[in-house]
Amino acid sequence: MVEEAERDAERNEARPPDDVLLMAVRGGNEAALRSLYERYADLVYTVALRIVGDRELAQEVLQDVFLRCWERADTFESRRGHLGGWLIGIARNRAVDLLRSGQHQARLREQGSWALDGAEEPQPTDALDQLALRQAVKNALAALPAAQRNTIELAFFGGFTQAEIAEATATPLGTVKTRIRDGMQRLRSLLRPVIDQQGDEWENRRE
Repeated sequence: MVEEAERDAERNEARPPDDVLLMAVRGGNEAALRSLYERYADLVYTVALRIVGDRELAQEVLQDVFLRCWERADTFESRRGHLGGWLIGIARNRAVDLLRSGQHQARLREQGSWALDGAEEPQPTDALDQLALRQAVKNALAALPAAQRNTIELAFFGGFTQAEIAEATATPLGTVKTRIRDGMQRLRSLLRPVIDQQGDEWENRRE
């Protein structure tokens, strides 16, 4: 057990920190980018796959994320969060953009995804409610401190366990748990008026 811990410590010492690698990427060092790719590719790919639900699309997102890392490395600010969280944010935004793209929507239409037999079309009011709730969640997340927001996104959008988040972001497990707890409490507070309002409107429609 002690020997295993010592080997892990030696491996960690041999790995350059993220900020060192990113500084090298800013200087055009392709080897540094490869090192970051090897470190975070699995994490980014998993998040992308859980959003788009397609391996080919997830691979496309993965390549785009590290292309943007190469081209925009100078936009990352360590004071706003961990590099892993920054890459995950890029992946999530790119995956959502891809799902909204005309090309993807056309592919869905060809596959008949919008013509399921017996499926009820969503009512306009319900669609508006869902849109308002999604926007409220987006605004509430944006109001959180970056560290809390990144951790919650990894947990709830990426589907990672607290232990996986701690490992991926090099953050103590206790800190991860605290960020999720405090962030969720803040989100509940921010979203309560919206949820209460939609609940009242739904009750009124039932009467």
